Parts: sequence; C-alpha cells; structure tokens
Amino acid sequence: MAFDVTSSTAGAAVSLRQAQGQYDFGVKTLSQDNQQQAAAVATLLQGGSNGGGNVTPTRGQNLNISV
Repeated sequence: MAFDVTSSTAGAAVSLRQAQGQYDFGVKTLSQDNQQQAAAVATLLQGGSNGGGNVTPTRGQNLNISV
C-alpha cells in the first residue's frame, strides 16, 4: 500500500510539473502575440502620418480601364 501512495504522489508531481510547463508556454505565446499585435498597430499608426500608407502616383485620378 505504501508503494501505491508513493507512486501516486510521484505521478501527481510529474503531472503538476507538466501542467506548469504548458502554462508557461501558453503565457509566453500570448506575450509574443501581444508584442506582434502592438508592433503591427505601431506600424499602421506610423503609416497614417504620410497620407495613408500605400500612396500610388495615380491616387485621386480617374482612370478609364477597359478590358
């Protein structure tokens, strides 16, 4: 019976350690996603100061394109 208790305790400890590792991985992944989103927002906001980002030479002109 003592062996069963020791085995169960060891199994629980291994499970908790694995769960902690998965939790840490999830937190790290969320942090990276947050940093990427912040970088994307910063890039978009910087693009807004020069007229909207992708400004082509034909912007604002009427083009007659026939296919």
